Amino acid sequence: MLWNASYFLAGLLITLSILIFVHELGHFVAAKRSGVRVERFSIGFGPKIVGFERGGTEYVISAIPFGGYVRMAGEDPSGPTTGAKWEFMSKDKKTRALIVAAGPLMNFALSIVILTMLAGLVGVEKISTRVIGKVAPDSPAARAGLRMGDVIEAVGAEKVTDWDGVMRGFEKNLGQKVEIVFQREAKPETTSIDLRNLDSFADIGIEVLREPIVGDVAWQGPAYGAGIRSGDRIVEVDGKPIATWDDLREAILPYPGDTLEIVWQRGEEIHTSRIVPKDANGFGLIEITPMIERHRANPIEALKLGINMSLWAAKQIRHVTKFFAALFGHKGSADAVGGPIRIGEVAGDALRWGISNFLWFIALISAQLSVVNLIPIPVLDGGHILLLGIESITRRPVTARQRIIAHQIGFAFLVAFMLLVTLHDILRVAGR
Repeated sequence: MLWNASYFLAGLLITLSILIFVHELGHFVAAKRSGVRVERFSIGFGPKIVGFERGGTEYVISAIPFGGYVRMAGEDPSGPTTGAKWEFMSKDKKTRALIVAAGPLMNFALSIVILTMLAGLVGVEKISTRVIGKVAPDSPAARAGLRMGDVIEAVGAEKVTDWDGVMRGFEKNLGQKVEIVFQREAKPETTSIDLRNLDSFADIGIEVLREPIVGDVAWQGPAYGAGIRSGDRIVEVDGKPIATWDDLREAILPYPGDTLEIVWQRGEEIHTSRIVPKDANGFGLIEITPMIERHRANPIEALKLGINMSLWAAKQIRHVTKFFAALFGHKGSADAVGGPIRIGEVAGDALRWGISNFLWFIALISAQLSVVNLIPIPVLDGGHILLLGIESITRRPVTARQRIIAHQIGFAFLVAFMLLVTLHDILRVAGR
């Protein structure tokens, strides 16, 4: 569909433009502050589309948007250098390392800024209810006699006031038996749950009650096309009454591509429409999320959340090793890594879900990009830092020929890797 392709291209170009600009800005600012002359600051590669010169630096936008660069005076040791103090190679190794590392650091800083802003302005999820919405069969919770609709009052000696308190209470008592106080039909009751040999809260077998009230609706998704909007309450799907969000999932997930009749309530009005769930790897999706209660974090809490989420995102780069493991027949998933096609797909989807979701995606990608660029492969920033480290250990500069050979090897590796992940993305899309 035309709108789908438009979101793909818009999401990809906006994401890459922001990430590249911020990355190169890091190099640019660090170079300027270190007294290195910056000859060109380019967003994109190839022929110049538009540009201007100011302060001895040419600022340009080039034709190929998938990249960018900062060209510093005397940066290429194989090229002409005069030994002038404003040349990159005239600076000491520490200064050069800081200039090189500034790009990845700026990407990580961008992630922290975006996630802090979202926590402070949009808010973080807060589940004030303590009502159980689902109990997994044969789980520790089921064996303890807990049921859907029970209201948890205390876990061990600790009273709870919201679902976060419930989760903290259980996680605090993992590895032992704990007494639970709850209400069932307004009557207080107690039971004990055996938490021995459990690793996390998810192993206990309970989920919070989520009412079938719609939060976000993806633009041009099945629900959007049917007329469903944020705040609507789903009451029936194909004649089945819907009381919880879990009821809604069970009524939709098994029917990808089927035509279903859906009924929802908006204020005092009842609406009915037919809807065809999108086929997502064999599961039906109508592209809505549950209504989420949020609270805005104070500045200190928001910054802490921004840092923690950026660190979590950066750690997800471990999926690259899973990609290679899958390629060579070992345990792992080749779907764990994607190239420009995957980035465009996810960016386009995030854009359809709204600006806050799109900003969230950019923040996560930016944190991961900061780690990728520090991998010690020649051509990447990490490769430049590696060569500087070798110079420090050997106490002699890496020769121009050695640098050229290292860069050629690194460039060949990156090109092969990008072709591989892009081919995998094409085969994945073609196999849908």
